[in-house]
Amino acid sequence: MSKVHTPDPTDVSWQQAREFAHSFVHVGETEFVSLASGDKKVCAENVIALTNLPFADSSSMDGWAVNGDGPWTLTDAQQLGKNQASVLTTGSTLPTGSQAIVRTENGTLAGDQLTSVSANTGDIRYAGEECSIGQALSAPGVNLNPALIGLMAATGHDRVKVFKQPIVQIIVTGDELLTSGLPTPKRVRDSLGIQVPMWLNRMGAHVLPVLYRRDQADEISKALVSSQADMLLTTGGTAASAKDHFITAISNAGGEVLLDGVAVRPGHPMKLAVVRNYQGKQIPVVGLPGNPLAAMVALSTLVQPMLNKILGQQLQPLIPMTAAKSLHGSKSGTRLAPGWVTETGFTAAEFSGSAMLRGLSTSTGFAVMTHEVDRGGTVSFLPLPT
Repeated sequence: MSKVHTPDPTDVSWQQAREFAHSFVHVGETEFVSLASGDKKVCAENVIALTNLPFADSSSMDGWAVNGDGPWTLTDAQQLGKNQASVLTTGSTLPTGSQAIVRTENGTLAGDQLTSVSANTGDIRYAGEECSIGQALSAPGVNLNPALIGLMAATGHDRVKVFKQPIVQIIVTGDELLTSGLPTPKRVRDSLGIQVPMWLNRMGAHVLPVLYRRDQADEISKALVSSQADMLLTTGGTAASAKDHFITAISNAGGEVLLDGVAVRPGHPMKLAVVRNYQGKQIPVVGLPGNPLAAMVALSTLVQPMLNKILGQQLQPLIPMTAAKSLHGSKSGTRLAPGWVTETGFTAAEFSGSAMLRGLSTSTGFAVMTHEVDRGGTVSFLPLPT
């Protein structure tokens, strides 16, 4: 972990919390993987084309390569003389001496004689037309996708260096949680243990099976120090009631709370701490609030920035956006409002209380506000991971 200045452990601003989380961890380790397993990984090297694309002059259509004005005589030779033609399929390399292409639908073949009223150069893909040898294809921090991986393959690559996925362990706490079936007057369904791993996967993490622990500080602390993860998350227990054991569990584990709260709604109270595991390695621990929307805000505030850094990426930038309707800010600090973006700008979702899920379920990101924004005004947008 990086040696950085720790802010006052009381509530810090939302942006300060993001920046601190990003600076707190180191860029992660790297590994080489086959292109076939590179999808959704994060590139860890400057990738250049190892060959021209296409490698040689080639055809973008089925038909015939021709030399001269025709009529043409078919040949299998690798070099065309005047008024000679050679059969082509899409993507095939042109024989030396090819001057144009006759598409299949435009040619008439009688024996070995080809005639056509249309031969053109527009269907020739010239060597290096798409990219030339040595041209940059990707850089560290770029999310790999099927098209980019296909481009790497087409230019001669078999593997690529990527950042290793950080291993994250989630510890869901609570005596009242159910993991299946309908809720009861004394038991509620756990929604975090199922959705948080999915969000973390989208952020680039490898997530271990969820651990469920009772609201007992000693059980939580044992789970913290025995984990083999690179980052730990707990859910609930971050407030100040008799059942909120996050701070006690961190203390029992010999750890330290670095951020005791962030001035953001929803999302309060979230916490960032550090403990040493059974190997003596220092591990960040994020305490997520128990309310679902608040927990997602905490993920976006503290967890996403750390994962970005470990994966060699910059802190996710905020995107200026027009407000489609008036937006209410927070009474103090920052407010994150879930919603979506259309051609008219950002629209806030309904059902966006701290304990609610419905608004987030239809959203593509958060509007980040420190004050009220009028319709047509500018608001900062933080996309959800995809």
